[in-house]
Amino acid sequence: MLFCNALGDPDSNFNALSRLATPESLPAFGDFKDAAAFLASVKDAGYGSNAERAVGDDGVAYFKILSGITENFQLLEEQIMAGAGVVTLVWREEFDEWRVHSIGVPLRPEDVPH
Repeated sequence: MLFCNALGDPDSNFNALSRLATPESLPAFGDFKDAAAFLASVKDAGYGSNAERAVGDDGVAYFKILSGITENFQLLEEQIMAGAGVVTLVWREEFDEWRVHSIGVPLRPEDVPH
């Protein structure tokens, strides 16, 4: 995910990170260094291949951050995978795109402006 990759250097990527985030989340993200530190704290971080829509609200989705991923793999059957964290995404009509609202714990749809 572009947002997670950009967190690798939040100083150089500040403008891109600001553009990928919701306007309402910018005060909480600040300089994005706390978000970068969270992601850096996940050992051998990997990512789910799909964002999962929130139950009952197609305007919110969750992108899993997994730990302990040292190589690519493919699940051939359904399997529950616990994540080390989640990027909460929200569809914003006014931008006609998905934007990042938080990283860490998943936020409930009613707590996400959209």
